[in-house]
Amino acid sequence: MPPDVANPPTLVSQILDTNWQRESKNGYDFHIDIIARNRRTYVQLSLAVSPKRSRRNQAQAGKPNRRGGDDGGHFIAARFNGPSDRFNHFAQNANFNRGSYRAMEDSWARELRAGHKVFVDIEPLYEGTSQRPYQLNVIWEINGKKFRKKFPNEAKGAEDGKR
Repeated sequence: MPPDVANPPTLVSQILDTNWQRESKNGYDFHIDIIARNRRTYVQLSLAVSPKRSRRNQAQAGKPNRRGGDDGGHFIAARFNGPSDRFNHFAQNANFNRGSYRAMEDSWARELRAGHKVFVDIEPLYEGTSQRPYQLNVIWEINGKKFRKKFPNEAKGAEDGKR
């Protein structure tokens, strides 16, 4: 079907929404756009024996759009064998990182330790060419039961305001 002539797509959206490449690392697939931003991650989580971090990539995450109250966050944590590569890091509001996102990750870790399978699908949303996502849409599945949450990359950290 041809594009809607009343609302044509912008050149930026046409460029950024095509030509994604796949980076596979530690058994996980990351879909990266033309300006090196993670656009989608779908993984079956596993627990790491010896988690490794990249302090450098955490410090650089989201620049030049990183804000003063941001941490260098990750899409898939080191404790789940998340790679230390740049594409797994993003500028993440510190309260969100240490609050609702961590609580969700803690629940995943408990489920994995209980022997359950955990699948995660993360879709970061960006404004224009920003390197800092304004929201993460996360869907996870534990033993066939699906959960969904939208996380604004702000201090409250979850659409329902809960941490």
